[in-house]
Amino acid sequence: MVFRIQRRLSPIDLSRHLITSLPVKKGKLMTSSWPADHNWNIFASSLLIEVCARFGSDTFFVSPGYRDAPFIAALTLNPKVQVVSCWDERAAAFQALGWAKGKGKPAVLICTSGTAGANYLPAIIEARVDHIPLLVITADRPFELVFASAQQVIDQRDFFGRFVKKSLDFPAPSPSMNTKAWLSYARMLLEAATEDRAGPVHINLPFHAPLDPVAQKDSPSAEQIHSARQALDAMSFTRPVPRRADWPKELLADFAQDVKKAKRGLLLIGRLSDEEADKTAIRQLRSNLGWPVFADVGSGLKFETEGEIPDLTIPASRALLERYKPDCVIHVGKRLVTRYFDDAVASWADASYWVLSDEEQVQDPYHLPQRRQHRADWAQILAILPTLNRDTTWSNRFINLGRQLNKVKSPSFNFRDVAEIVRASTNDHVFLGNSTAIRAFDSWCFSPGAGFQVVANRGVSGIEGLLSTTIGLSLATEKVWTLIVGDIAMLHDLNAIISLAQSRAKVIVVLVNNVGGRIFETLPVQKYPWVKDPLISTPHAFNFAGISAMAGLDYLRCQSQSDFESVFHDRQRLGSSCIIECSQDAEADLNWVRALA
Repeated sequence: MVFRIQRRLSPIDLSRHLITSLPVKKGKLMTSSWPADHNWNIFASSLLIEVCARFGSDTFFVSPGYRDAPFIAALTLNPKVQVVSCWDERAAAFQALGWAKGKGKPAVLICTSGTAGANYLPAIIEARVDHIPLLVITADRPFELVFASAQQVIDQRDFFGRFVKKSLDFPAPSPSMNTKAWLSYARMLLEAATEDRAGPVHINLPFHAPLDPVAQKDSPSAEQIHSARQALDAMSFTRPVPRRADWPKELLADFAQDVKKAKRGLLLIGRLSDEEADKTAIRQLRSNLGWPVFADVGSGLKFETEGEIPDLTIPASRALLERYKPDCVIHVGKRLVTRYFDDAVASWADASYWVLSDEEQVQDPYHLPQRRQHRADWAQILAILPTLNRDTTWSNRFINLGRQLNKVKSPSFNFRDVAEIVRASTNDHVFLGNSTAIRAFDSWCFSPGAGFQVVANRGVSGIEGLLSTTIGLSLATEKVWTLIVGDIAMLHDLNAIISLAQSRAKVIVVLVNNVGGRIFETLPVQKYPWVKDPLISTPHAFNFAGISAMAGLDYLRCQSQSDFESVFHDRQRLGSSCIIECSQDAEADLNWVRALA
């Protein structure tokens, strides 16, 4: 059965209404050419905005407030930029995160003073850990009000601590401001956000009154404006040069020797960058080695070969790999979604272990002494890779296991059924939520097919801001995206449903509602219901029809696999935003896991 609520409201692009009226002087509209010179606050704001625009960061995610009004006025007067209005700062930060993922360059966040910026922190942490570039600008009260019991003011120095790459407190704009220093530091921060391992950076900027776009007698002079234009025109804006590994001969020789002497090798492919050249090289590595392989769903290479090892959460796969007992493990890319390969590698004390990753952290929770972790230069590695004698005995065993698992029938409508239908219908512009959503694709799908290109927030793997991130991706790419998300994660981002209805973004939200955090049904804590329920599993009786109706967003509810397949294909053809709620039993995923065992 399919239950439908049709859209009643037309989407509204809030950025068109960011400022309802522009400043007027002597009865005339003030539409100054750059830089805006009404007063020092707007002049300084327009300098920073212009640097961002020339750097390529032309989209600004702005939350309402009065202390950031100079920025809002300057944005409205700059025809080069796009403005996205987000009334909630946490959602704004995740939308900016998604936009930066889609564009590969910094999105810009702007908010008012006080606790507003604190709501950015979850997305900033994700950006820092996962190397996503962001420029965060927090407006502030001036120095003399910070500890004077003024309203909406806190000490905003070093606001985000170690979770930003660089943070700088700018002085309040004034006639004595050093324009060249402002431009130089703004460019420095944008370059810091994008160089090597990317990440968020922060500007804290206090404003004195007036915050309104009113002209003042001591506004910037023609000479000061001309000087600012000259300085900016003289600046160059170039993308950072990627830093590549350059392995010494000794390291290459050690790698080649370990590969050559391996009798039972294992290749693990973690989450990869979007660089197609890297994926091509790793496909070549996979082919040359001919070893059994596990590819993470975030790699973009999963499902491409029939011989992939099923996830070790499945007892038969775990038992088969224990019998295989690799003597050489090569892990390329970032960490896997599943943790069970970490456990397995830790048990193979005699195996050589190579981690080829750009990650700056130790990519090994067991801190194995035999681990050798380095950035990869694929041209170097492929050039020295020895020719191996292939033995397909074990690969064939994993192929047969995958075929057997693929024949297992679902006891009832579950997350895996949703994953298989989405896989069969599309192979790109898919955002996977965390918890069970991403694991349904990573651990429970076994049939080979085309490479599956997905995006996910796997820096710290949180469940907040997932729809907001997908909105940002859609805005950046101007494509229709599909979000796969669970009910608890969606409850953490409810206001994004309203944002979606009012945005240019197009997102098909596939929302699996199994009335709680059902990933815990498949974990050991399931044996202790007095611990699990209700504070961990968080059961509820909600559905999402009401908030969809409030937002004016198309809503459809499915209760079977066939319902979902029909509805999903219809919405793909239509290509507009909607929520498809898949109502499932609380134990549906647990029963599926039991069937696989």
